[in-house]
Amino acid sequence: MNKKININNLNEKQHQALVCMFFAMLPKSDDRYKNRSEYWRILEKKFNIKTTTYKLYKDAFDKYFPNNNRKGFEDDKDLITRVGKDYVDVYNKFKDYPIDMIENAVNEIIQLYTNKSNTFITLKCGIPETVHTILKNTDNIIIDGVYTLKNQLKLNKIVFITLGGDINKREIDWDPGFRAVGHITREPYDSGYSGDNKYFKFEISIDCIFDHSYKREHFLRYPDTFNATFIGPELKRDPTQAISILAENKAISVIRAVLDDNPSLKKNFENIFSTKFMQQVLGNIRVLIPTISSYGENIEDILNKMIINKTKKESRIIFKTEKKYTYLNDVNFEYNRIIFGAPGTGKSYTLNKDKERLIKKDENYERVTFHPDYSYANFVGTYKPVSNDKGEISYKYVPGPFLRILVKALKSNMSKTPEPYLLIIEEINRANAAAVFGDIFQLLDRKQGTSEYPIQMSEDMKSYISKELEISKDLCTELRIPDNMFIWATMNSADQGVFPMDTAFKRRWNFEYCSIDKEEGKLSNNTTFNITINEVPEPIHWNSIRKAINYELTKAKVNEDKQLGPFFLNVNSLINKYADNNSKLQEKFNSLFKDKIIMYLFEDAAKQKKNFIFNGIENPRIYSEICKEYDEKGLKIFGDDFINKVKEFESLTKSSGDEL
Repeated sequence: MNKKININNLNEKQHQALVCMFFAMLPKSDDRYKNRSEYWRILEKKFNIKTTTYKLYKDAFDKYFPNNNRKGFEDDKDLITRVGKDYVDVYNKFKDYPIDMIENAVNEIIQLYTNKSNTFITLKCGIPETVHTILKNTDNIIIDGVYTLKNQLKLNKIVFITLGGDINKREIDWDPGFRAVGHITREPYDSGYSGDNKYFKFEISIDCIFDHSYKREHFLRYPDTFNATFIGPELKRDPTQAISILAENKAISVIRAVLDDNPSLKKNFENIFSTKFMQQVLGNIRVLIPTISSYGENIEDILNKMIINKTKKESRIIFKTEKKYTYLNDVNFEYNRIIFGAPGTGKSYTLNKDKERLIKKDENYERVTFHPDYSYANFVGTYKPVSNDKGEISYKYVPGPFLRILVKALKSNMSKTPEPYLLIIEEINRANAAAVFGDIFQLLDRKQGTSEYPIQMSEDMKSYISKELEISKDLCTELRIPDNMFIWATMNSADQGVFPMDTAFKRRWNFEYCSIDKEEGKLSNNTTFNITINEVPEPIHWNSIRKAINYELTKAKVNEDKQLGPFFLNVNSLINKYADNNSKLQEKFNSLFKDKIIMYLFEDAAKQKKNFIFNGIENPRIYSEICKEYDEKGLKIFGDDFINKVKEFESLTKSSGDEL
């Protein structure tokens, strides 16, 4: 076990987690336990998180340390549900460390955050009169209806101004987003607004207004802007009151993001902010690219800079530039490939078929599914606690799917007869892909299959790769993806809860679109089900129903990527399973139709168009009512026009001899 916890290896959330866990480990009788409120107040000033919240985080840890004589929460919620992944990671890593060692680390953390930093005000305005006054750059703009942070609104305090409002509403004639920086010209006054002492006014003036609004997607590459209230990408809900505190580190990153987009604003900002603040803005900050950037560098400059140790070619792993594997059946597959399209169009099926053509051994590929909590550590690798046969815990570098398949490809690439290797990523945009890939992002620029720009390996990665490849650690100075490794992925941009991809990330992939009817010919010819139409069950092909639903969605101006592909329901499998039991087959189909088709339309594709899609029933606002009506009326829940369209498609199917 390490003699000291290196707090520099932990992020800010993990710092806070370690402090909370430390006090959870202590019994009340321990004198150190009395310091908890003081420590939390220091964290509160730094991160704008209430001390009561830190108390709750400590309470969440309590039940995991029985020697503290506190029960903690007695419900069934686990630690990750209450406090999140960073807190769980801290617990798993440090729970068995000596309390004195943890205390030393906690004191370092508190010392780190004791140094006071500046804070700023963020203001969100959505009242047309106020917004128009801001856009006119008027002096002494009145901000009223405010009821919080009265003591923070001091004269000359810098204010970050965001324009709010719903662009779909008629009165909104501006572009919402972060638009200006100003300062307070009059401290709070007129308490008693609206007939009580709750509300007050204050005044601001504009120092710099931008030529366009900066939206949250503009800040995705800048992790320190996350949770910058009313400005940065939202990882937690904004407060309802449109005024908040902005920490200095977030303010620095926000201004840097704006400057990277518009360098001409540099002089304006130098007149607004302190010299020290601007030095930090123009210096090194965290960005979601493989290296730190200096002000004025573009992305290509940064990537080119990463070509390291050019004079030490002899000490690098040699990557081949010619394909020597021969069983591709004359098919030239793309190396970085994303298949996208509507749900059920056969994206995964397409990749599986191509996989069979590319590789012949199951061990030559891995498959992973991204999700919102998926991280770089999951994808590439990290140190994790591992127990041996004796139950003893030690920490070992555990590779993720990317590194596992990469090492296999490198081994093969170094042989005389290299074989192709494949990594398949399902639902690539359901995680923050830029964060998951991290510095691996740079390796996606490939020339003749090999990464054009290498990255430096961490010491942990060097040790792992050198061991797996059975080569000297000195030869692992840089890393590239070899020309026998393929990365393929699927995505559906219309899914709820997906993460946007920035342009730099997307341009490193070849996108292939799966059209809505691309694979319908793969449906079994015997895909008829007894569906109620006009109160009488009739044999109807699934594909006729699907096409009629898509027709209605098209009329409702629902994009194609939210429509139904042929395999949205796996009817082939259903028919094969219940081939000898027709009544069970009909029962299962109707159940699937309600659980998948109606639910998908209700919750997603037709969420805002329920009245239009379910126009055969009186109350389409309740899911259970729609299902009840389906049991009684069948497809008439979609209206008479829908029935006519189903019959039209059905006649086309029958006239073609059931050839779909």
